[in-house]
Amino acid sequence: MKMQIVGFEGSQGISNKSGKSYQVGQIHTIANLAPPFSDDGISKGLMGTTFRCPLDLIQKIKQFQPPFMAEVTIDHVMRFGKREEAVTDITPIKGAPAN
Repeated sequence: MKMQIVGFEGSQGISNKSGKSYQVGQIHTIANLAPPFSDDGISKGLMGTTFRCPLDLIQKIKQFQPPFMAEVTIDHVMRFGKREEAVTDITPIKGAPAN
């Protein structure tokens, strides 16, 4: 899915609570608002959203300056009985304007 990435962050270290190592990343994107549910409803514009992702994907895009367009692969996974979205790949689109 094409997405405009407006920011990203990543971190790794040792948890103070558990003593275990961690690696975490996030991308911040812009999404269109869905059409209104009813004929008299109003829905216009964009909204920011965040996706967690592996740190290695953040390392892959760290040289790019936001905002930029990217092809983001998202899989639906089940975790402890709840459906979550998992970002599995991020490929910047060269030459694509960041809307």
